[in-house]
Amino acid sequence: MSEVTMPRLSDTMQVGTIAHWLKKSGDEIKKGDILAEIETDKATMDLEAYESGTLQQILVQEGETVPIGQPVAIIGSGAGVQQVEQPATAQGPAAAQTSAEETPTAPVAVENTTAQQKSPGTTERGDGAVIKASPLARRMAEEHSIDLHQMQGTGPGGRIVRDDIEDVLEKRQATPVPTAPSPAAPTQEVPGPVSVPPEREVTPLSRVQLLIARRLTESKQTIPHFYVSSEVDMTDALAMRQTFNANAGEDGVKITVNDLIVKACALALEKFPEVNGSFKDGQLVKYKHINVGIAVDIPSGLVVPVIRDTNIKGVRSIAREAKALISKARENKLAPVDLEGGTFSVSNLGMMDVSNFIAVINPPQAAILAVASTRKQFVPVDGQPVIRDLMPMTLSADHRVIYGATVARFLQEVKRLLQNPYSLLG
Repeated sequence: MSEVTMPRLSDTMQVGTIAHWLKKSGDEIKKGDILAEIETDKATMDLEAYESGTLQQILVQEGETVPIGQPVAIIGSGAGVQQVEQPATAQGPAAAQTSAEETPTAPVAVENTTAQQKSPGTTERGDGAVIKASPLARRMAEEHSIDLHQMQGTGPGGRIVRDDIEDVLEKRQATPVPTAPSPAAPTQEVPGPVSVPPEREVTPLSRVQLLIARRLTESKQTIPHFYVSSEVDMTDALAMRQTFNANAGEDGVKITVNDLIVKACALALEKFPEVNGSFKDGQLVKYKHINVGIAVDIPSGLVVPVIRDTNIKGVRSIAREAKALISKARENKLAPVDLEGGTFSVSNLGMMDVSNFIAVINPPQAAILAVASTRKQFVPVDGQPVIRDLMPMTLSADHRVIYGATVARFLQEVKRLLQNPYSLLG
């Protein structure tokens, strides 16, 4: 018998949420089988079985969040009595009969009330009813002095989970704390939580959206952003791309404008290594590898898969890798390695008819390039108005790591490379 624990699936992961169990108690498991889907701070990942046996018990239910290293299930040899989870209301002979019908291949031992009281994550109310709460919810309740006896859980079987605790904390913040009125002042009625009007709809955020919101908030609150903009004449780059793709044939990989931008940034980072760095524990870190992340829009929010060693890869290789990563992102199949190790990011909204925008830095990186739509404009060439394709771009930079003059020079190098596009093919 062995425990299946919550694994570390990314470099920044501290907790994981069981999004969906793909196996149930009593199922025969083979090494390599996918047991469940886990939501992390970056994406949804698979929980893989590392040995064969029988899934004897599921310890963490869908929707619950636990820290890495905590057991989430038990796999055994299949011999002997298997313990199966019971709903909070299932007790007595009827419950035993229901459980036996669900898992006919394995004998079932039904937990009685005493066993429930002693199982992890449960305590007893004053009236004898059992309080079920996840370990994380119980710890949060202790930290914030929340009485679990006064709560009704929304998890499976009425289990109190992290979302329930967070709801209580949000209501505390939304409700003003009443102060004692002075003798001369009339007593004022303290308003309660604001109810949502019936003509409005409130949609809860997914775990991934909540994590993205938290990371971006931390970025804006802890990183001193500043912004420098420039404009690139993309006329020659667009012409070269058209020629390049025409020669690729029907089965060849077609390059995008973003592929050219990513390559130009990677070459510019070679010349300005301080931009390819970060701020950590009062020190400046310069990375030896240039790994450019590309922002990808997906239904659940935004992910930034990484193209490694971008500076030494050809444009067609970058295009091939970017296409594969974007496809995996939109199918929710990105692996942890696809999301780790980025040293610089590019966020391109050019296809969305955007005139200009700025991006939030993706920590721990020191910079991110925001690219807007290319537009035809008249520009003076030898004193004559000529129509050219101009593309705005803005670099968001961490002022602890980079200063304005360095950012300006970096943007000028990106601009020089894109305006001499054949230099990207060398």
